[in-house]
Amino acid sequence: MKIRILPLLGLLFALAIVSRAFALSSAEAKIDAESSASTEVASLPNPITDPAPEPGTDKPQCLSGEMLLAVNKKMAALKLREQDMQEKESAFGAIRLRLDKQLLAIEAAKSSLDADILVRTTVAKEDLAHLTQMYKSMKPKQAAKIFNEMDVNFAAGFLREMKGAHAGLILSNMNTRKAYQISLALASRGAKYRTTDQTLP
Repeated sequence: MKIRILPLLGLLFALAIVSRAFALSSAEAKIDAESSASTEVASLPNPITDPAPEPGTDKPQCLSGEMLLAVNKKMAALKLREQDMQEKESAFGAIRLRLDKQLLAIEAAKSSLDADILVRTTVAKEDLAHLTQMYKSMKPKQAAKIFNEMDVNFAAGFLREMKGAHAGLILSNMNTRKAYQISLALASRGAKYRTTDQTLP
């Protein structure tokens, strides 16, 4: 009886080992199948988050040697152009600053010149008024001798600053021809602004 039980136990033990090995191999096959399935699912595009691929871009494209050289050359040219534009911008900025300084200097010189002209004009008017007052204080005969030697327009300017009666006394004592020329010069001043009566013959 003991002899029959031992083979039976051996057979059962062998069956248990075989079934155990079969179960382990089935579990490993199931794990491999699940892993490959999850990998395939992960590799599929997500229609919500992933944009649709453009036509002709199913395969990843890489730059060939010639195309890469062309791109690098283009990038280098763009970088040089950017540097050139920056240099030109800096040069233009310096020119603008220099022009602004020159403009300020010109404006300062113009202001100074205007002030100088104003001073000289004021002095000239004061000198003319002083000389006119001197000729007015002289006797008409004495003043007439000086006016006979003056330039016509110059003499007319002095007489224009005097009162009519005093200027008339000086003219009456002057050379007749010179007095006429001075009178003509006085009358011609502002003649273009005076209107003439067109109804007269």
